[in-house]
Amino acid sequence: MKNIQLFIYTALLFLLLQNISHSQNYCIPGRFDTNYYFSPLQIDTLGGITYGRNTSYLGDSLDLKLIIAYPKFLQDPLLKRPFILLIHGGGFMNGSMYDMKPLMIDLAMRGYVCASIDYRLGWETGNDPYHCTGTGYSLVQAIYRAMQDSKAAFRFFSANASIYRIDTAYMFSGGISSGAVIGLHIAYATQANINAIYPNLVNELGRLDSASNTYRNRFRIKCVLSSSGGIFDTSFIKQNDAVATLMFHGTADSTVPYMTGYAYNCPNYIQTEGSGEITKRFRTLIKPFELDYVPGGGHENFYPLEYIQRRTVLFLKRYLCNDFRQVIIENYTTILDTNLGLIIPVITENESLPEEYVLFQNYPNPFNPSTKIRFDIPTLTKEGQGGVSLKVYDITGREIQTLVNEKLNPGIYEVTFDGNNLSSGVYFYRLTTDGYSETKKMILMK
Repeated sequence: MKNIQLFIYTALLFLLLQNISHSQNYCIPGRFDTNYYFSPLQIDTLGGITYGRNTSYLGDSLDLKLIIAYPKFLQDPLLKRPFILLIHGGGFMNGSMYDMKPLMIDLAMRGYVCASIDYRLGWETGNDPYHCTGTGYSLVQAIYRAMQDSKAAFRFFSANASIYRIDTAYMFSGGISSGAVIGLHIAYATQANINAIYPNLVNELGRLDSASNTYRNRFRIKCVLSSSGGIFDTSFIKQNDAVATLMFHGTADSTVPYMTGYAYNCPNYIQTEGSGEITKRFRTLIKPFELDYVPGGGHENFYPLEYIQRRTVLFLKRYLCNDFRQVIIENYTTILDTNLGLIIPVITENESLPEEYVLFQNYPNPFNPSTKIRFDIPTLTKEGQGGVSLKVYDITGREIQTLVNEKLNPGIYEVTFDGNNLSSGVYFYRLTTDGYSETKKMILMK
């Protein structure tokens, strides 16, 4: 009898661990991929859910609603799933959460939990924003309200993650046009950033992180999906918070400029920096992104929906599989595809934290053309100090590449070094952090 009980207990524990493992590792063959994992009949769709309440542009009290789609619990073996909030476009004048429903269902059939929201609309457009007779500051207020509502939605889903089986460690934002503007800003623009350029907004409309509902759950967006989007200032994007970002844009977009310009091409509106400027920022920071652009393309509709869906799925799959790249595609032709070999945390929540700093020998060694370098961080690096630095040098002491330069949480990390463009020989890599430095030798043999 005891043997039977032990067998049953072991089997249940094994199944539980299998589910936990999958909930933490989403590089699963066939899922979150270009082929559908679930059929339409295996997707639950719920609408009309209230996630918040606030005052509209016209001063009326407004209930804020959302729609959500996800694989049915009985059909899905995972206990948690990555989450995508899709934000509709419409120039902050019109549009609905239902505009994003086809894309929501598409992504849910691939295994994601997807939602879309209604957010507060309206600003002084002068009847037609393209006539440049509207009020620029009114447009800024509309963007700020939409940021408040979108952040409230993320807090709602963080608080109710267990209900919808959402993994709060994998929360992504995506949007089209004004929705992309919102998605970029909620990922990168802090309250301090907004206060610095529009100091009256917080007094007029309240704070970004506490409006529209009473949830106080914290969240962090890990990927941004932007189609025809832009941001007030790309300097908002910092080294420590630049997450993988996918962008689609036409270079002749007059609504949201591809480079630096004014919304609707109106100097009396807001200045914005589009996908071209964001790409320059990401290349400077050496962070992962994909830019799909069309020379001479206008605002939206320059790519078929099927192409956008495919590139989105491939981009997210790379992220889930820790394949960090910089990709630029010009009118369907790839002109840049660089593997960054970024750091990958290899410790799980249930493992013990390291007790001391350790820099391990790279493996393989000798290598051709890439090798992995693993290191341990036992304590939080202090704010204002150098954080963690991992650099590669040649035999003369000349710096070849910076692999890591940021503050890291305690854990075990692994970074890939690619020597494809280097000649055979001896190289050195050095880990430096608060009160610790160590150097090791590696050999590139082609």
